Amino acid sequence: MTSEQLQARIQQLHPETLVEVNDLTGTQDHWQVLVVSPVFDGKMMVEQQRMIMGLLKAEIDSNEVHALSMKTFTPEQYKKFKGK
Repeated sequence: MTSEQLQARIQQLHPETLVEVNDLTGTQDHWQVLVVSPVFDGKMMVEQQRMIMGLLKAEIDSNEVHALSMKTFTPEQYKKFKGK
């Protein structure tokens, strides 16, 4: 899975979803993502992360995505985070 494919898959959450992808090892199977989406409003962090894991279930099950580190934010949370 390329970084562009991973980004496109996660952006399926909502048209206004912001996704930043970082390949941690250069092997395209260890990823770090930052996801900012309005669909996360009112959801706990674990629920937000389960939404992303659900989008990538096939790739995780097949080990195409071996490791995935993520930070998830609502747009309001991200504004506060960036303001630090």
